[in-house]
Amino acid sequence: MFLAYWSFQKSCTIAEVELGYYCLSCKQSENITAYRENYPDNWKQYPGGGSDSVLFCIKCKKGRAHPVNKCETCNTVFILHLLPKYDESGAPSCPKCDKEYGQLAGSREIDLMPKVLNP
Repeated sequence: MFLAYWSFQKSCTIAEVELGYYCLSCKQSENITAYRENYPDNWKQYPGGGSDSVLFCIKCKKGRAHPVNKCETCNTVFILHLLPKYDESGAPSCPKCDKEYGQLAGSREIDLMPKVLNP
């Protein structure tokens, strides 16, 4: 017997940080829906971005905008594809939960968890 439980209240909560993209140049974030609004004009891949999901920033029009992810364990929001690392199941590793990964990023002066994404 399989029993599924779904909570309407939990499903309708609004996240404090709108997940989407974070620009390394202007240090601003934008929700993914803003990139989809004027498709394909807003959805331009950044050459040499390390992934086909790294786009030109729609705010400053020049920077490299990386997708962000929220850790299911600690709720930290972090940048994807800047210094990629994945766990054994293929999910992106969280630089806060994976201390060694976080230290490696820090030693290379890569901020995977900008304060603007984690108020």
